[in-house]
Amino acid sequence: MPSRIARRPGPALLLPFLAALVVLAFAVPARAWVEVHVAGDDARLAIDRAGAARVEHKVTLKISGGPLRALDIQGVDPDAELDQGSYAVPLKAAAAGSLTDATPVALELLPPDLRPREDGTRPPPTLRARFDGKGLSRGVFVLFFRYRTDLTKRGLIQQDGPTSRVSWTGPRWDDGYDSARLTVELPAAPDEPRVDEAGDAEDSEALGAPLTLSTLRRSLDKDELELLRPYAPKGEPIRWAVRADARAFQPAPAAATPGADSLGRLADAAAASPDRSRTLYIAAGVALFALYSALVALKAREHERLARAAGVAPRPLVPIPLAPRAALAGLALVGGVALELLLRDGTAGAALVAAATALAAHRTPRPERAGGALRRPGKWLPVAEAEAFREPPRARGVYLDVSSRAGKALLVALLAALGAGVHAVAGASPYHAHLLALDATALLAIFCTGRLAELPPDPAARPVAFLRDVARRVRRTLKAPASAAPAASKRPASAAAKAPAGATAKAPAGATAKAPAGATAKAPARAAATELRVVGRLRIPDGSPDADELRLGLAPRAALPGFVAIEVGVVYAPGAGGAIGLPEILLRVAPGSPCERAVERLASSGRSSRGRRPGERVLAFTPRLPTARMTAAIAAALVRAVSTPPASATPSKPQGAGASGAPRAPRPGKKAISAAA
Repeated sequence: MPSRIARRPGPALLLPFLAALVVLAFAVPARAWVEVHVAGDDARLAIDRAGAARVEHKVTLKISGGPLRALDIQGVDPDAELDQGSYAVPLKAAAAGSLTDATPVALELLPPDLRPREDGTRPPPTLRARFDGKGLSRGVFVLFFRYRTDLTKRGLIQQDGPTSRVSWTGPRWDDGYDSARLTVELPAAPDEPRVDEAGDAEDSEALGAPLTLSTLRRSLDKDELELLRPYAPKGEPIRWAVRADARAFQPAPAAATPGADSLGRLADAAAASPDRSRTLYIAAGVALFALYSALVALKAREHERLARAAGVAPRPLVPIPLAPRAALAGLALVGGVALELLLRDGTAGAALVAAATALAAHRTPRPERAGGALRRPGKWLPVAEAEAFREPPRARGVYLDVSSRAGKALLVALLAALGAGVHAVAGASPYHAHLLALDATALLAIFCTGRLAELPPDPAARPVAFLRDVARRVRRTLKAPASAAPAASKRPASAAAKAPAGATAKAPAGATAKAPAGATAKAPARAAATELRVVGRLRIPDGSPDADELRLGLAPRAALPGFVAIEVGVVYAPGAGGAIGLPEILLRVAPGSPCERAVERLASSGRSSRGRRPGERVLAFTPRLPTARMTAAIAAALVRAVSTPPASATPSKPQGAGASGAPRAPRPGKKAISAAA
């Protein structure tokens, strides 16, 4: 059997291998397919008084494929002087104001093409934008570039009587897009710019009569006219035309602004005379410095005088001598207002205004000694109600305190002047107007700190209004007739005495003693009104002509044996914004007396202590809230509790009487006291 012989690869297998090597050796990099569509062009034309303009374009590009390495823009101004700083950024980053992913763009104005086009016209100037690096990949990008041109030299600004016609032609794009926008920035002039209707009518024949919408924004130094067309045609440039005041392109204004715009007149005068403007600004700054420094110094003197009279030391927020403190406050305020009006960012100016506010503010004063000294012995004297609770005289010489009438009037006048300044600045810049309005805190630091209410109160004068209100409420409570209620119903919480056990269905709920056993069901529903005596009680220290405390004294005309007095006083505790009044009701009784037994059930709602005299017991009650209403409710309940029943309501031996035949003392209701205490 013949053996197999291994075959060697022949020439037929080597040919494909050689062909593959040749293809790989001569292969060139494949060019990626790219397609670009222009989705929008937001242009801005800023023209100065000489007619030179700066053109800015924000072109929205939609790129398919990629990368895009260069883009030719046809129809730019032929005398374009290119500016540096052009870039392309993704649409999302452009909307967020971020340049993190920005791609630098190099601009190049191509040499003019002298060959005419098919229609015989010369090709428009072309600007080439080259994208650095790998170019732009697929997606939506915003291309930003700008250049300068001279519209006056090119004859695009033509004066026609009192107005000038400004015309400009935008680039030519192969793709049509919606909402073509151009913002024309012109120098400020008395007459406002507007769209040139005649120019639109001339262009409408070629452009299909587009409709141009305009929005005008005016300020002190410029007018902005925003033009908007619903679409941009394919392959055709957009021609824009506006009418502006001819005085906008003159070196100096020919006439003053109308009298209605006072801030405009000031700006025109400043532009006409720089030296005069500088003088006015310096004079305004000096006046503001002198005014605020004087206010700070006068406030410090006024607060120190009142604090020394109250026995405390003044506490300025910045503890430095008055002269440098007032001068620094005025300088800080003037510098802060100047920086707020001159700079775009108001942080530095606001910081200086805050420093001026701190230099003018005062903290709540406190006694010079750490602990209060014990008061000297004294005597309590009764004073007629009309004399004790009359309105104390107002403090004199207080003009920089918002709690005084003069202080209110002066603060309103200064705020009105500040409001006029804010209104004047608002026409030019609402942002700076808001900053100026917030500077009112510098005035509030003067008028709203270091107030009379922050000084230690005079215990003989401060509680007058409060005690007078308590007395009025107690009288009204005791004189008001109580409503009749069935005997089976629950006792009202406001009753000061317990309802009698033998009362009939028609018995009054405010009766102070048990009803007689023979009372019928048709007894008249009358309330026994408690007669009240109101006096003022002043404490005069030994060796001093002035009182150091005032209290309200209450007493029924007919009281139970052992009753001494009911007193309403106010204790003041220090607080952040001044002293806080805490009222307290004191019931003074003799130990072991019928009056003490009548109020025994009230002892758990108050604090018991010894009185100022031997053989005297004091029950102190404090309302839950330091209000006149709750204080009067407790005081009225105590007055009813210690009152004796009327003589007409006491029979020879009523039901429930004691072995001696005398009526039992009324048991005051505890709920009226505990509800308020």
